[in-house]
Amino acid sequence: SEHLVPSSQCVECSSELLPKLPEFGFCRKHGVAECVLDHPELAQVQGGPQLPKYDTVRALARMARPENNSKNMLHKQRVQFSSAESAARFGIDVDVVQERPMSDVVTANGELTFDPTRLAHLASRVQGTVAAMLKTMGDEVRSGDVLLLVDAARVGEAKARCLQSVVQLDLRRTTAERLRVLAKDKLVTAKALNEAEAALQEAEINLVSARQSLVNLGFDVPDEMEKEGIERLEEELHFLDIPANCLSALPAGAKTTNLIPLRAPYDGVVLSSDVVAGEVVETTKVLLTVADPRRLWLLLNVRPVDAHTRTLQVRVLLNNADGRLRGQTFGSGTIVVREEPNTVVVPAEAVQSTGDARFIFVRDKDYLREGSYKLFHVRQVRTGARDGEYVELLAGALPGEVLATQGSAAILAQLLRSNLGAGCDCHN
Repeated sequence: SEHLVPSSQCVECSSELLPKLPEFGFCRKHGVAECVLDHPELAQVQGGPQLPKYDTVRALARMARPENNSKNMLHKQRVQFSSAESAARFGIDVDVVQERPMSDVVTANGELTFDPTRLAHLASRVQGTVAAMLKTMGDEVRSGDVLLLVDAARVGEAKARCLQSVVQLDLRRTTAERLRVLAKDKLVTAKALNEAEAALQEAEINLVSARQSLVNLGFDVPDEMEKEGIERLEEELHFLDIPANCLSALPAGAKTTNLIPLRAPYDGVVLSSDVVAGEVVETTKVLLTVADPRRLWLLLNVRPVDAHTRTLQVRVLLNNADGRLRGQTFGSGTIVVREEPNTVVVPAEAVQSTGDARFIFVRDKDYLREGSYKLFHVRQVRTGARDGEYVELLAGALPGEVLATQGSAAILAQLLRSNLGAGCDCHN
């Protein structure tokens, strides 16, 4: 017989031998025919059926799932063997629908990039010439380290103006103090005193402006520098903010007052160096790029969503303090969308597909009873998460049911051959 058993014993050919289970039609909520979740009386278990311990409808909606064609009628058939030994010779092995932890994940290609808030493209504040390169590509740096020195005439002019302002302030302060003493004895006119006071105020403003010019260039200008001696101040301004160890890298003729350092904004590594000593630089030219490798972004491109890239970009901030990861590298990442401690799962080889629907073959609950018909029920299922050899069933099976694993593909092939020989009506 095309049904693997003699016609006289075939429950498909002679339905009066064993009536079929009640029919409830296609379940729109779960997307399967004869839904065992809504109708647990269909379950092939001894005793009371056990429903899943989690919301399978919600799990179905979390991600795109393979759907079943409601017109596929293959589930209305039953697979019968003449005996348990016949099933074994056919290559059938079985397993039990289990519960186990499983996660719904999305795997996508992506790129490790540096955190843009910790990625600095450094340029000189002023136009000039690179006097010395102290760090280059690949060097590790600490916050505040001098990366290179630029010789800029504007820097020397700003320092000279600052020094001149201090000298002028000192002179005008002395003059004003002297006239104040003379004014008490009415030895100078009020006009002369007022002019001296105005000149003093002007000198103070000039010093504030000159000091601010150096601050704007990034220098750490000492407080109340006007109280220092002129010679000491001149010496301090000459190599302002330049450590002594950096000066040793300079040729003798380059140790001018025009030097300005370019410093690392934070701990990191020099990613690129686009300049050499002696090169003329502009304020718009990026000289060095410094990144903090301890903080990285993982950018994953998942699902066809965006109209241009056809992907949705997901960003993950990673702590890379141990330095295991490398920025500007490519790879793949896995996003955990859902975790369930009691997922209903079966071996992946148990699930078969006809292209428009997915099926399992559930062993009849009376299969082991002596003299019973050796049946497997064709059950539509909705698959969910996958984990190696197991696949989640979000609809179509209950824990404790027994189903065909090895040999299930042969069962499907036999069903399709039988339909072909009889004139297939599985989509009617």
